[in-house]
Amino acid sequence: MKKSKRINMLDKKMKSNFCPQKRLASAIAFSLSLVVLPAAAQTAGLVDVYKMARDYDPRLAQAKAQYQADQQQLIALEGGLRPQIQADLNYANQSSIRNASDIDTTDLSLTLNQSLYQHELWARIDQSELALTTSELALKTAEQDLILNVTEAYFAVLLAQQTLKLFQSREESDRLQLESATASAEVGLASQVDVLQAKSNYDISKSNRINAENSLDIAQEELQKITGQALDQLKTLPIQTEFAPLQLNLSDIEKTAQMQNLAVQTANTQAQIAKQEIEVQKSGYWPTVSLQARINDTSYDRVGSSSSLQDNTRNTISFNVSVPIYSGGSTDANITAARFQSQKSLEALRDSKNQARVNARTQARNIQRGEVLIAALREAVKSNDAFLAAAEEGFKVGLKDLLEVFSARSNQVNARKNLIEALHNQVLNQLRLEATLGDLSEQDLQQFDQLLRTLAE
Repeated sequence: MKKSKRINMLDKKMKSNFCPQKRLASAIAFSLSLVVLPAAAQTAGLVDVYKMARDYDPRLAQAKAQYQADQQQLIALEGGLRPQIQADLNYANQSSIRNASDIDTTDLSLTLNQSLYQHELWARIDQSELALTTSELALKTAEQDLILNVTEAYFAVLLAQQTLKLFQSREESDRLQLESATASAEVGLASQVDVLQAKSNYDISKSNRINAENSLDIAQEELQKITGQALDQLKTLPIQTEFAPLQLNLSDIEKTAQMQNLAVQTANTQAQIAKQEIEVQKSGYWPTVSLQARINDTSYDRVGSSSSLQDNTRNTISFNVSVPIYSGGSTDANITAARFQSQKSLEALRDSKNQARVNARTQARNIQRGEVLIAALREAVKSNDAFLAAAEEGFKVGLKDLLEVFSARSNQVNARKNLIEALHNQVLNQLRLEATLGDLSEQDLQQFDQLLRTLAE
């Protein structure tokens, strides 16, 4: 009896195992346990995108390579101040048929040359140090440019995405309006003019949506060009974002820009390089002094010869002084040319300071007016939302015509788009001002990155 019961249970278990549905479910479960599913795409923030671009950007890589090359160039020039040691080996064979002699001569020498005074070398080293400073400034400029490029491309994508959503919403509203007008015209509650007007606005909304899709594709391509990666999910700047008001003193900003702006610093360093070139060319008037120490060992290997040549070792120490006397006037011409180049670089420095001052004032005013503009656009959004609701309600009861509804809807979309763009521009203007002041860094991005939110938040 017990045996029969166990047989029945085993039979049920086997039937259960051979059930097609259960076998398929078991197979799927087993397959899923073996497959590592990719993690959900993470929404990228401003700092995330900047880090991608920093590792990918070719111009930043070029600036880094140039800085490292200039470092090595300075080391190479400084090597001229250190002792130069050289070893020479000379082997000669002298045969004489008449004397039936054969002499092998081996001459080994070790020479040390030490420059004691060389005006051009010292001037070149000072110039190379300034060139290294220029490369460092170029690297910082490339970093600042990358931050601005990333931010501009990032917010261009955000603006394109949000504009597309606004036009999609408007297109859907216009489509429903067209369907309503068509249905009303069929029962005699609306004229054919209302239908044509509704269709006209719907077609315009559809074309705006298509243009917005194209703009989004272009913006995403530009961002991918900077980062080397396709980024579909970005954190967004909520329309309710409030920026802390900035107290900007235009006079202080101007002074800071004229001193710390990277373009100004670069022009100032280049002016110093041009001035140092005058000293380089003046080296044509100065003597050069060097010390040479030499050990020379000469040995002879004689076969069938009675020569009196003897092995010997000689030690020599000498001071060498070289004084230029006349170079055909080329030294004077080179010095004059260097002075003109120095004058040119000073004018470039003056122009750079003026440009930095203008940029600083412009960006500070953009920020000040941006705060007022955002406040005004917030009110415009509220008033246009209210007007659209009133126009739609008035149309239902016959107090408003269809054209007023479409106009109110268009104004609502434009007000929201303008507010979004103004918020983005406020971020960009603050970063541009920091760049003009020579103080833009990743830390500035982090402050604005904290304001961004994912769509689910």
